[in-house]
Amino acid sequence: MMTDQRAEDRAALHGHPSAIEVIAADYPAWDISREPHAGPWCATRGETRLSADTPAGLLVRVEEQELARLQAAHAHQWRIWRTPNYWMANARVPGIEPTLMEPTPGALEAKMLNPGPHIAPPYPE
Repeated sequence: MMTDQRAEDRAALHGHPSAIEVIAADYPAWDISREPHAGPWCATRGETRLSADTPAGLLVRVEEQELARLQAAHAHQWRIWRTPNYWMANARVPGIEPTLMEPTPGALEAKMLNPGPHIAPPYPE
């Protein structure tokens, strides 16, 4: 899970594009907007609507929601978590690639839906 400070640091690295443009690019399934008259930032996906006063706060909320969504949809086959830089999944079933690591939740979900085979190292003879 990303902290507010980590989100602020990440957003600050991107002078151009803006922090909101970075969020929109990393989370294309979400519609990112701002309430009229400089109100809170909002992110909408289907029936889910999140809001925060800052782009960093919105990023934290979107990432929390994405993690919960992935866990609810794929927990039967994968253990899913977030590091500061990657979205991770470990297989709960045999025969498939045991560990997945991707920079975005969309890329991780695509890999979870179509994982490679588990390739074990060769045993010495």
